[in-house]
Amino acid sequence: MQKTLAHEAQNSDSSARTPDDTASVGAKDQLLSDLDKVQRKEENIPFQTLVWTYIVLFFVLMFILPKIYIANQIYYISRDINHKYHKYTALIEENRHLRKKIEQLQYQSQVVDDITVP
Repeated sequence: MQKTLAHEAQNSDSSARTPDDTASVGAKDQLLSDLDKVQRKEENIPFQTLVWTYIVLFFVLMFILPKIYIANQIYYISRDINHKYHKYTALIEENRHLRKKIEQLQYQSQVVDDITVP
């Protein structure tokens, strides 16, 4: 039903056109082409907006990157400190063990000297 109405509208438009109708059709076509141009027009970012964006990005990076660097340095230094602390505790235990062994050898030496002297 819609196809027949559209077909009848086309037939009636083409058969009953007057010079004023042709001018108005031309004006409509001109308006539609202008509308297409406006809708298809590419809008670029204004230079000032681009500059502000780069300035903000620069300041954000200026504050974020040093924080990241410092956090990484703190991590690696604390890791080194922890590694050296474990070595330190191992050396203290080894020192304790060696002192005990020295004490045992000194006791053995004194006991053997006492036994062999008479």
